[in-house]
Amino acid sequence: MEQTDNFSYLLPFIFLVFGSIFLIADRWSDGSARYWGLGYISAALGFAFPILAYALPLPAQAVLSNVFFYAAFFLYGHAMLVRFRRPTLLLPRLLFTLTAFAVVCWFILVEEDLRSQLAIGDSSLAVLLGIAIVSVWRFAKSAIDRLLVVMASMVVLETAIRVTALLVSTSAGNFDSLDQFLSSEYAFLMQMAASIVGFIMALAVLGSVVSDVVMGHRDAACRDPLTGLFNRRGFELALPEAKGGAFPAGAVIVGDIDYFKQVNDRFGHAAGDHVIIGFAQILRANLRSVAIARFGGEEFVSFLPGIGRMEAADMVEKARFGFAAMSWQDHGVDGMITASFGVSATAPGDHSVHDALARADACLYTAKNSGRNRVVTEGQRPPEGPPPLRIVS
Repeated sequence: MEQTDNFSYLLPFIFLVFGSIFLIADRWSDGSARYWGLGYISAALGFAFPILAYALPLPAQAVLSNVFFYAAFFLYGHAMLVRFRRPTLLLPRLLFTLTAFAVVCWFILVEEDLRSQLAIGDSSLAVLLGIAIVSVWRFAKSAIDRLLVVMASMVVLETAIRVTALLVSTSAGNFDSLDQFLSSEYAFLMQMAASIVGFIMALAVLGSVVSDVVMGHRDAACRDPLTGLFNRRGFELALPEAKGGAFPAGAVIVGDIDYFKQVNDRFGHAAGDHVIIGFAQILRANLRSVAIARFGGEEFVSFLPGIGRMEAADMVEKARFGFAAMSWQDHGVDGMITASFGVSATAPGDHSVHDALARADACLYTAKNSGRNRVVTEGQRPPEGPPPLRIVS
């Protein structure tokens, strides 16, 4: 059948193209694209092997084709588990794959039972993908991830229908009925359906990879490259939206590393970068914030939704003590480095976070003028007493 011959050449090429695209896109993906790429290339080799190795005996062609198909479905499942950050179940899946492949080889080389080989082989491939689907379906949150799970499920469902049709339409030991079934137009249409479902799944995978690339670039545009915290743009996007013209209640914190310019001047910019990174880590560890941002240089801003001034001040005090206790000797910095903070809270008349931010910034200014290494909260009287010991000078 000429259409069958044409299709047998086209399908490996399509899968090879998809596999190559996924491997190229892996550098921007969550790590799953490489497994999708290797899986689709393996499937392409499985479809193409009878054409490429036509001189080999048929049993050898069948065994080697199955090697590539089992590799493909093992990698498909692995890609899904990696994408959804689920346990990869590497050892049990590998043992199942090797056992199923051994059984298929037995029916190819010993029993010479094509019917059982096809039924067991296709069923075990569906199980390999099904294990991953069961593990990840509850974690598919985005539309593209749900589409990916649906299309993978369609591959499993189509395989179950195809195996059932094979078993119902043929009988064990009756090679005439099997040969008639495999050469029928119905069998060709089923092969077409299987390939179309696999092709659509490849499009879903491509969509997920492209989504990763777009989201990765979008996230990078919103992040400070040194600390991984939000930059100004990311901070604005991470804030909750105002409701009824009023900004949601919460605390706003502005922090600044004391005498940071002198750290850079005395110990170098590399040491200063380590101090910046350490300060960011302290803020992450101590503030229950939806948005922590580096606004530039040594200035950091945070918004804590639903938190009052005093509770926020307690968190900031822990961050201040933690930062002052850090050792920088591994980075060539001797002595203690401190930070000052201003704490404010959103008010009923605020239309944006910048209203509270201005008040927190004024509190920070007071902390700096009062000796540094301290937290000043909105409404608090300026601290009295001598400034704390200045180590870095």
